[in-house]
Amino acid sequence: MSTKTTFSISTLSAAALALLILAGCNTNAQPVQPPPSTPVRTADVTQSARALPIRTSGRLAPKTQVQLSFKTGGLIDKFYVDEGSRVRAGQLLARLDMAEIDAQVQQSQSNFDKAARDAARMQALYRDSVATLEQFENAQTAQEVAQSGLRITRFNRRHSEIRAPANGRVLRRLAEVNELVTPGKAVLVFGAAQGWVVRVGLADRDVVKLNLGDEAALHFDAYPDRPFKGWVSEIAEAADPTSGTFEVEVSVEDAGGLLKSGFIARVDLMPSDTAPLFFIPIEALVEGDGRDGIVYAVEAESEVARRVPVRIAEILGAEVAVTAGLDSVAAVVTEGAPYLTDGARIQIVD
Repeated sequence: MSTKTTFSISTLSAAALALLILAGCNTNAQPVQPPPSTPVRTADVTQSARALPIRTSGRLAPKTQVQLSFKTGGLIDKFYVDEGSRVRAGQLLARLDMAEIDAQVQQSQSNFDKAARDAARMQALYRDSVATLEQFENAQTAQEVAQSGLRITRFNRRHSEIRAPANGRVLRRLAEVNELVTPGKAVLVFGAAQGWVVRVGLADRDVVKLNLGDEAALHFDAYPDRPFKGWVSEIAEAADPTSGTFEVEVSVEDAGGLLKSGFIARVDLMPSDTAPLFFIPIEALVEGDGRDGIVYAVEAESEVARRVPVRIAEILGAEVAVTAGLDSVAAVVTEGAPYLTDGARIQIVD
């Protein structure tokens, strides 16, 4: 029984070996097929020196905006303008009740008149050797003091009225008629007619890219389909101690009365200094993590796609600006890139 079993196994082993030899010698055996290629579309990598926009936002305001107030305190007698009123330089805007102020001026005038009479009389007495030199000098000093007091009260009366410092517009009114205000309290907010500006805060890495006169594009929610042009008019030399940013002033071209103080602007600053960058379609970017991304580069000779890491500078609508990773790459895969792996065979289609 054991001998029969051993013979059968040996016979089967010999038969299997013979089949393997015959298979190896068979000239009609099919060769191993390569993996199928993936149809893709490609785009050329372009390189140019271009400035990337610095995107930020800020609040619209007049170039010169000041808060106007009375030098003296008192009751507000009258406003001659409302919010939004256009005014000319020197125009009367508001005034206090002058009853008390006029009384002070009259009192100072009377004191000066008396001191002037006393000084004149003392001069005559001194000439006649009736009064001493000291008495004469004291009378003159009293006259000068009274004259100074009269100047002060007249000055205070003049500044108990608010007049427009320049041509412009009244932006806000902060008090009402018959309201008691203290000296120096803001009553009106005035914007001079010297153009509009948007002030933005930039980090140190961005502010060093700008120069005075660099162009800017501004967009306001009030006019979503209308861009406004501007330019960099001021750049701070020191950072704000609170925010740590550098204030940049962007002047806005004349908009023909469309703009109002307080509009929020989205600002694209265009530095004049450029740097060499690579540009690819946004469809070529298959992965992205912050500034790091992945694209598939085309090896034209071998018809193979290679996975290439790149450093993203900015996404500009339909294209991506790249700073590193594409130095030796002529084309990248656009359509079909999500279905590729590193080293995959590709078939470029029109």
